[in-house]
Amino acid sequence: MATDNGIELPDGFSSASEYAAEVKRVYSPYAFLAQMHIVDFLVRPHWELLDVEWRDYFMSFEFDMSKLIPLATHGQTDEACPHSLREFVGKMFSLQFPRQRIGDQGMSEERELVLKYFVDGMSEKKREEVVDLAALVGHVARDTGSDLVVDVGAGQGYLSRVVAYGRADAPRVLAVDFAEGQKRGAEVHQRRTLKRLKGKRAVAEGYQGPRDLESRLVHRVLRVDLESAGELATAAREEAGSGR
Repeated sequence: MATDNGIELPDGFSSASEYAAEVKRVYSPYAFLAQMHIVDFLVRPHWELLDVEWRDYFMSFEFDMSKLIPLATHGQTDEACPHSLREFVGKMFSLQFPRQRIGDQGMSEERELVLKYFVDGMSEKKREEVVDLAALVGHVARDTGSDLVVDVGAGQGYLSRVVAYGRADAPRVLAVDFAEGQKRGAEVHQRRTLKRLKGKRAVAEGYQGPRDLESRLVHRVLRVDLESAGELATAAREEAGSGR
């Protein structure tokens, strides 16, 4: 159901306040889960905070890592999963906002493009993540008329390159990372990708990217936090005003 201001709520809720109250009620007993950070497992007893039933299940032979992704992404559980965990997962998924996936045709084209020209350094998992997120970013940029996308924490630039070079109407990308080494690595991958996109194979296969490939993607070293947010805004304005 959609509220007066256009927010699409999960089934069973008639107002945003009703939804927020239910989220708070369900979330409160498990708030500690959101405070768990992987490095803290070395110094804090996070494991002991989980229900004993959950711990027994996760440590049992019935559970392995191949079941974790379906559980976390689709809410799929097996018969060995304890009732309390199955109930928790089901409730969490019933509270998520309705999501409309970008059309399969577009996703197929994005995936084919990544496999042809952008696979350097990407694991299979990384490729899947980049395909989905690049399609979403591009969709939002086109829908909002945005000509510039800022990729904060761009790392080696896997996502930045697909967003910037993936379509003829792709937005320009300002890729920001705090580490100079990440920037240098991203620029190495960028040069390789540009060479590939300008090559005979891409031309023969009908690659349709932006005309001004060289200027579509710019990397900068910049620390991004509350204190330096102004620097990021300045960098974005400069890039947007450059009209490269």
